[in-house]
Amino acid sequence: MRDILFITDAIAPLGAGEDAVAAAGLTRAFVAAGHRTTVLSLCSPAIAEDAAAYGMPGLARRLSGVEAQIGGRAVELALYEGRAAAVTDARILMVAAESHGRGHITAVLGSTVESLAKSGAVNPDVTIGWGETSAAALSGTAAAVRLFVLPAGRLGPLLAEDEAAALGTISYGDDSAGRSLAALGASSANAIVAPSPSAARSLEADPGLASRAADEPLLAVRLGSDEASNDPATDPALPAHYSLDSLSGKVECRRALARRASLALGPRTLLLATAPLDRASSVANLLAVLPRLSTFDVVVVIPAHGDRDALDRVRVMAIEHPGRIALVGDEEPTSRRQLLAAADAVLLCDEDDRTGRAAGSALRAGTLPIAPGVGATGDYLVDYDPSSGTGSAFLYAGTTPFEMESAIRRAITLRADADAWPVLTKALMTNAPTWAATAARIDSLFYTTDPA
Repeated sequence: MRDILFITDAIAPLGAGEDAVAAAGLTRAFVAAGHRTTVLSLCSPAIAEDAAAYGMPGLARRLSGVEAQIGGRAVELALYEGRAAAVTDARILMVAAESHGRGHITAVLGSTVESLAKSGAVNPDVTIGWGETSAAALSGTAAAVRLFVLPAGRLGPLLAEDEAAALGTISYGDDSAGRSLAALGASSANAIVAPSPSAARSLEADPGLASRAADEPLLAVRLGSDEASNDPATDPALPAHYSLDSLSGKVECRRALARRASLALGPRTLLLATAPLDRASSVANLLAVLPRLSTFDVVVVIPAHGDRDALDRVRVMAIEHPGRIALVGDEEPTSRRQLLAAADAVLLCDEDDRTGRAAGSALRAGTLPIAPGVGATGDYLVDYDPSSGTGSAFLYAGTTPFEMESAIRRAITLRADADAWPVLTKALMTNAPTWAATAARIDSLFYTTDPA
């Protein structure tokens, strides 16, 4: 058992976004593994004062705050402390501060950790910096092990002059690194952690990490997907619950979506969801494939948010193919989970996916990923083999619409097999990545990076 200090600029439920949700999932796993875990995070003063409304009723304001250095100027900030079921009894230290850019957040976290360490409020064996804004905080304690985790698998731009000014006298690394938070974090870490081998390879080539020590490893650790919000057995947003032991609720979720969106679903029809249509994703092939699917037993549902031009084209197709193509839902996470729970398969189009989290969430829902065989999905998913009945996805090359269409048609054929499909659904749920496995892998890094 070790004392872990986990530093992040946001953690769910007080913070939003994938990184905040993932931070909560990993800290939950650390506590479950028996580690004494302290989470230091930021949130706005208004949210901190009303933490109970966000699902953290255990937070209380400390009588003494914490002094942060921002641009060489001392600022007194309120500090909240407590324990909350949202992160499974981890000790929470929440700094109430408004966000004024990455440089400001980095300075607040860095000087807060330094103040807490000097006062003895934190004395960790292991310090984990979650995201680039934790860069300055990594060196704030005497922890023997310091890990710099980049959960998104990519780096932000160099700090602008005004952002850099918030860091005051903190060094950025050598001249080639410029005002790089990545260089600052790497200079204080024993190891850098990326969410996939593909992300690690891309990060190694980034100038921001070029100045790291020659013996400082850049390691890949798969992120989990089994946070409580993704559990179909308990998710209150779903019309019915299901689990490995009973899949009947997934059938009811499918029926509920069919009624809501007036879908023409037969008992063996493949209900195919897609990721949101985004300019950053490769959606041109999807738009080319959709009209050609009209002769097959498949219904396609697409989130009703994303790139406006792509959505306009889909609306026309939905009019031309009523009941077979539909736009549903909104940008809320609950809408995404409802869609995944109802769907038989989900089409992922991002060829530069660095985390694999979208595919992991699909597996958790028992939904077959149809994904490009590159990036994180190529790293972690195994193409389905009908002869052995093994595999966790249908992978396609992604270069032309024909590869995508071929993968969808393979899924249509498999969905028509009444015996094979329930077996596959259970296998998908079994193969979903867990935060316990992520924590165990990071735990193993403690021993390989500890100088002692």
